Amino acid sequence: MGPLTPQPRSTSGRTQLACEPCRKRKSKCDGERPLCGNCQAHHFVCHYESARPARRQKYWDRDYVQALEDQVRMLSASLEQSRDAGPLKSSPQTYQLSPSEAASRLPYGPKTLRALSDFSTMKWAAIIGQDGVPVLAGPGRFSIFSKTQLPTFENESQPLRVPKPPAPTETFLLEIESNLSLKQHLKTHFLENLNPFYKFVDPIWLNFSDLFPHNDTALQLLYSALFGAAAYSSPMASRDMAETFISYAESLVQKCYLEHLCLPVLQALIILAWYKHMQLDSAKGNLYHYMAIGLSNHLKIGDATRRNHTANEITTIRTFWSLYFLDRTATPKLGCPSGIPWDIDRVTPYIDTIPPDAVDIVALAFDHHCRLFHIQQQYIDIMYTAGFDSASSAEKQAIFAKANSEMLKFRKQIDKRLYISRSTKAHRVQVVFWISYHSVLTNLQRPLLNPFDPSMAHNIPAVFRSSIASATAIARLLRALQATDEIKYLPPFAVQHILRCALVHGLNCLAIEESGGQRASSGNFWLCFRVLGELSIVWKELSEGTMPFALMATRNWGFQQDVVSGIGEADKEKYSADDGYDDVDYGTGLGMSDDFFEAGGITDFVL
Repeated sequence: MGPLTPQPRSTSGRTQLACEPCRKRKSKCDGERPLCGNCQAHHFVCHYESARPARRQKYWDRDYVQALEDQVRMLSASLEQSRDAGPLKSSPQTYQLSPSEAASRLPYGPKTLRALSDFSTMKWAAIIGQDGVPVLAGPGRFSIFSKTQLPTFENESQPLRVPKPPAPTETFLLEIESNLSLKQHLKTHFLENLNPFYKFVDPIWLNFSDLFPHNDTALQLLYSALFGAAAYSSPMASRDMAETFISYAESLVQKCYLEHLCLPVLQALIILAWYKHMQLDSAKGNLYHYMAIGLSNHLKIGDATRRNHTANEITTIRTFWSLYFLDRTATPKLGCPSGIPWDIDRVTPYIDTIPPDAVDIVALAFDHHCRLFHIQQQYIDIMYTAGFDSASSAEKQAIFAKANSEMLKFRKQIDKRLYISRSTKAHRVQVVFWISYHSVLTNLQRPLLNPFDPSMAHNIPAVFRSSIASATAIARLLRALQATDEIKYLPPFAVQHILRCALVHGLNCLAIEESGGQRASSGNFWLCFRVLGELSIVWKELSEGTMPFALMATRNWGFQQDVVSGIGEADKEKYSADDGYDDVDYGTGLGMSDDFFEAGGITDFVL
């Protein structure tokens, strides 16, 4: 046998990199260097580009694909209904389907139909706790957790609650002045665990915090407010310490608001409003909230159009985005118009105030959060107003289609750096952003789940499936975050998202069981409930206001009686292990008796 001769390159394989003449002529290139076969045969000048721009990466994940598929199903169902019913009428809907009519159209039992109607309307009456304090308050389709509200008239028959007096100001200031390690700890905790989500202040504004209380009046107000906010959520501080800081800040508010109209005062008011909202103190929370809005109007944010800005203007714009974010997340404001008097479409986006080389994952997450809640305010909130109920089928479909289209458009525009990779550990702000995203999707879908609305009934299977997908995505994120022991670092507005997620999982279990399917796993519901329990260590008032509500709602639907009282021993052990709730009765836990559920409080829950 003679020596082996080189075999010609196979032309059936794919060339990794074609030369530029072949690429432009769309000719088959063999990739040989320095001259490929085609160029050599045709006497072309053969050359290769050293680097070519990478193709744009697309994120077609299962949630996005399912959203597109569900949109197609809903549009198809709407067209089918229109074909069966004839031309669309513009007259408002004036009747509701009976339970038997709804049951004939939908594959759900009577319990699920009733629960879907309740969840879709969210017209919850005020639920009164054992001590007569409102747990929930607020009109329409949003509810505000509250424990203190101003009375309409003075009532001398009921003694006023006297708050615990704070430490004397002189003693307090003297102790803080010499405790440099405490001030540094509170500053670090604030910057690491609160400021990334809310962007209350730029870190540079805290350069003089170690000098507290020897600052000018405006900085004293700012530092005492943020020290109080940090002490409220820090395991190294106490609630009494937080209240002392906040009391000192409140003693400076009137003077600063009248004499020092500047950004530190606005930032302090935003933090004070946040603090009171977290304590369910709606009276003072709204007071500081609207004081901040008033001061923002004085500082003329409407003039901050998209152009080149000075350093002071950039700080002003960032502060106003912090105010907007507080306004959208401090309380569930679905259907409630914002009190902010400026058009945010005319204001420079937050991300445009950050130099390109300084844009990090925290800045991206905050900017996308603001954009997300703006879409909810502009396109979804209308679905929670009284006018939506009385709109015609065509109008409802158009409103939903527009909102859904905006959410899909937003999804395609999300910066790829915010996507969570399985190969790297996700930053907390990434996880929280996606929790918010799926929660807003639930808000979009919820008004369409009313099975007694004849104009919406045909949409419910697809919408319900989408709601379950959103809730499942949140559960996956929470489970992954639990594995890293970072649940305790979730911001307080996540409590509302987790509540909605838990209710959807309760609805899903109820629907599966009532339809005769296999007993649904209650794992996702109890995961959400467990996370709320862990968050109660930090956000005590918010979580402890939410947890009994989730139990009462699902029990009233029929889910809790079947699942909470009947969960397996393994689930009970998993739920009660190392969570501080070993003594909880799974039917009525959290220190509430059966009387609380059965007498007065919950009877008005379902319409």
